[in-house]
Amino acid sequence: MTTSKAGTSPDSDQSDISNKGLYLLSNLGSYFRKKYKSVRELNDAEFLSLFDIPSVNRRIDNRFNIKSTAALVQHFHARTKEDWLQPPVWLNDLAFNTEKATDDELLARADQVLDLDLEWSGVPPELNRFGEIDWQKNILQNREWLYRINRHSWWPLLGHAYRRSGDERYAKAFAQQFTAWVGDNDAAEYVDDSPHIWSNKQIALRLRVSWIPAFGMFYESPYFNTSRKLLMLRSIFDQARVLKKNNGSDSLLLNGGLVSAGITFPELREAEHWRDTAIQRCREYLRADASVETDSSDLRRSNNLLAFSDMELEADAC
Repeated sequence: MTTSKAGTSPDSDQSDISNKGLYLLSNLGSYFRKKYKSVRELNDAEFLSLFDIPSVNRRIDNRFNIKSTAALVQHFHARTKEDWLQPPVWLNDLAFNTEKATDDELLARADQVLDLDLEWSGVPPELNRFGEIDWQKNILQNREWLYRINRHSWWPLLGHAYRRSGDERYAKAFAQQFTAWVGDNDAAEYVDDSPHIWSNKQIALRLRVSWIPAFGMFYESPYFNTSRKLLMLRSIFDQARVLKKNNGSDSLLLNGGLVSAGITFPELREAEHWRDTAIQRCREYLRADASVETDSSDLRRSNNLLAFSDMELEADAC
């Protein structure tokens, strides 16, 4: 009679496979069944099941999900190294051209951002008692100033500075500001009360100009750790869902933000719906205005501070 080591018998292997299969089916089922306002309401297993990534899905369980989370992080580690969505060259809120600036000019402007000179007025925001930016306080009583503070257009500048210098100060500033902003602003709770943050236009600009590019630009930094990566993915998902739910008159801008999320995160099970919805809305908008003539050069210049990339143009975004 032969014996086998514990856990290595065919029956044991089959049991492990069956259990993993049950976990996977259970969690994928919860994705389709559960109604939720915000991704923050989902536990780790439910959140991970929002992604259609085999290496992640087969490791999902109802416990710690360490292996599935590691698989997700590794997946995006490979993706952000190749053809990740880049920010517009012209950062309107800073009145700064990243392509024309020399390294010294770019780093000098990034250092000003570290001193909270965040947009072209040069007026810094007020800090709260924790030493963090008070995202809600409009110290100038100027609505546009508050809009600019909450769409974080300086993050791509910090990203360029980080890429060129390797100086972790830029990544640290981004990571701390991002974490504080998400902690203060919950889409499900504030979407009706904070138009300067949760209007269609501000979400679209935030995703396209700063958030999605920053996710790739800072991916290698130790300050942008696993918990922050997952938190940013959750928040991007929530914001894209708000854009899909709400249609607005500023359709090229609104849907440019939505299609950017859809084509940049195709792993998300809802991404195809985001992309298809955005493309259809853009086409309806252009058909409704017979005087509008658009080609790729028009979209590259784009109204409303949003420039379309080759990725978006190839996806027939508008």
